[in-house]
Amino acid sequence: MLQAAILFKKKEIKIQEFNIPSVLRDDQVLVKIKYTGICGSQIMEFLGKRGKDNFLPHAFGHEAVGKVIKIGKKVKKVSTKDNVILSWIKGEGLDYGGFKLKNKDNLDVNFGPISTFSSYAIVSENRVFLKPKLMSEIEAVLYGCAIPTGAGIVINELKEIKKKHKICLIGVGGIGMATLLALMKKNYDISIIEKNKSKKKFLKKFNIKILNDKNINQYKNKFDFCIETSGTTAMIEKGFDIIKKNGKLIFASHPEYLKKICLNPHELISGKKIYGSWGGGCHLDKDINKIFNYFEKKNIFSSFAKISFFQLKNINKAFKEVLSGKINRAIIRF
Repeated sequence: MLQAAILFKKKEIKIQEFNIPSVLRDDQVLVKIKYTGICGSQIMEFLGKRGKDNFLPHAFGHEAVGKVIKIGKKVKKVSTKDNVILSWIKGEGLDYGGFKLKNKDNLDVNFGPISTFSSYAIVSENRVFLKPKLMSEIEAVLYGCAIPTGAGIVINELKEIKKKHKICLIGVGGIGMATLLALMKKNYDISIIEKNKSKKKFLKKFNIKILNDKNINQYKNKFDFCIETSGTTAMIEKGFDIIKKNGKLIFASHPEYLKKICLNPHELISGKKIYGSWGGGCHLDKDINKIFNYFEKKNIFSSFAKISFFQLKNINKAFKEVLSGKINRAIIRF
């Protein structure tokens, strides 16, 4: 039996039970989930801020770690009993799209190519990746989204950073924390803008410059690079303001659907650049090991601020605590 958190409408999640299909589709992999994380994308889904949701009711969740139980006939990249990381970032392998399962009330419920808020996940081959043997299971869940996106920005997309450059990081949630740890590994000149008081208190232990978040205008044209992960268009605009001419802003946040960014076009023609990051530019079939090696195969999970664990039945509470700012990351444990 598969238990899954199903989004029925905005802010309404119900735990539902489904029979696991006796035969998988050719591209599918059945994984027993150990841990799955809640990140910004799911928060936006939960709040109904990603635009019209045409697939309700549906399963969701897109980062996890678990063990392969069964594979479809054409799956080649993993085998039964493999320990795997699940990610929304597409990798090598088959993907025939989503599917439907009927709940106990005979209602069709939509499942995507990856849905991880469940005791078992049925995912497409291109969303599963072998977990490095030396990587702990609890750390591996963050390699489904936060770590490859945050660290990937530094390793894959900002290769031109030098020690002489000044870097500002806006927002230190899961992705921002991974970005910070990747920057610190190279001893770059880092400043942080973060509004959450408890996060700022936690960040003091890293001996990093924490800027005045209430008067960001004073830092206009001060930074060579800005990495924005807070999730609002207002902070993307602020990030653009504080980079120098010929500076670069890269954002990996998830602003509300249809929210627009307002920029001064003269600053663009003067040389400022702005980019969005899609999963830190990662190709996870090779980059999971690449990033793990970058951190010298050390467990960096303990560096993430305020992570709390919940059972699947308490997933609504987990969402509320993330939204309240009480915790930095919620992990569902099975």
